[in-house]
Amino acid sequence: MKTLVALCPYVPYRNEQLLKDCVLIPYSFTNLGYQVKLVTAKKEELAYLKYLPKLEVDYAPLLPREQWADYLVDYLKNYQGKIDRLFCFGLYPDYGKAINYFKQHFDGQVILKLDANPYWMDIINYQESPQQDMIKACDLISCE
Repeated sequence: MKTLVALCPYVPYRNEQLLKDCVLIPYSFTNLGYQVKLVTAKKEELAYLKYLPKLEVDYAPLLPREQWADYLVDYLKNYQGKIDRLFCFGLYPDYGKAINYFKQHFDGQVILKLDANPYWMDIINYQESPQQDMIKACDLISCE
C-alpha cells in the first residue's frame, strides 16, 4: 500500500479544518488506495474524525510554534516505512526543513497545495528563500 503523509503547517489543526481542503485533499488519496497519515497536535477534541474513517492521525506533542519545523524533521527521521507522497498545505516556512529532509532521504514526491488569496499573495515573497527553495523541491504544486 502506498503512503501519503500530510503535515500540519503550524502545530494543531482545529476540528473544523478536518473538513476543509487542507485535510480533505490528502484524505481523497484513500480512494486511490493510499494509507493517509495526518501529522498534527491535539489541542481540542477532533470530533469530525468520525467523517474520515480511513484517516490515521499521528499526534504530535503540543509544542511552541518555534519548535514545529524541527519536530517535522524529527518525525520524518523516526518514520518507520516508506512515504510515497508528502503533502504540504500552504507555503509556510516551517515546511522548508522537512521538505529538504524528505527529498534527501525518501524516494517520494512532495505535493504542495497553495491557498491563494489577496493577503497571502501580497505577503509571500515567492522569489526569495525559503519560499523559492520549497517551490523548487516540490513535484506537484496546485493552487486555487
